[in-house]
Amino acid sequence: MPSAAELHDGDLVLRPWVDEDAEAVGYTQRSPEIGEFFGSAFGDWPEFDPDAPRWAIVEGGVPVGRIWTAFGKRPFEVGYYLRPDAWGRGLATRSLILVRDWFDEPLELCTHPRNERSQRVAERAGFRRDGVVENYARFKDGETAAWRYVWP
Repeated sequence: MPSAAELHDGDLVLRPWVDEDAEAVGYTQRSPEIGEFFGSAFGDWPEFDPDAPRWAIVEGGVPVGRIWTAFGKRPFEVGYYLRPDAWGRGLATRSLILVRDWFDEPLELCTHPRNERSQRVAERAGFRRDGVVENYARFKDGETAAWRYVWP
C-alpha cells in the first residue's frame, strides 16, 4: 500500500499525519478524556511500517483527530480518535468510510468491549462484528479481550 493519500468528504479532509499535528490535536491515546479504552498492545510489532498509513482528521482546516493503520498488522487494522469537542458530528464515521474505500481490501478494527461509541462508528461505516480477540491488549481497567469488527 502506498503512502497515505489526501482524502476528502465535503469539509472533512484526511491528510498525511505530520508530527506537528499532535500539538494541534492536543490529545493522544494516553489522554484521560479519550484514553479510557486504549491499552498497551500484546505482541511484538515493529516501530515503523512504511505500508501503514496515518492521517490527520481535519475539519475546517483544523486537525481534530487521527486515524491510522497499525504497524505490522495484516489485514490492516484501523484505529482512530477525535478531540472531545469534535465528538457527535459523524467525523469518525466519515473518516473510517474514507479510509475503508481508499484501501478497497479487507480491514479490521478492535474495540474494548465497553467502547460503545467506537462500536457504533464501526457499524455505521459498514463494519460487522465477527468475534472476540483474546489477549488483544492490556486495557486500563484490566480487560485484555477486544471485540473485532471487519470489512467487508
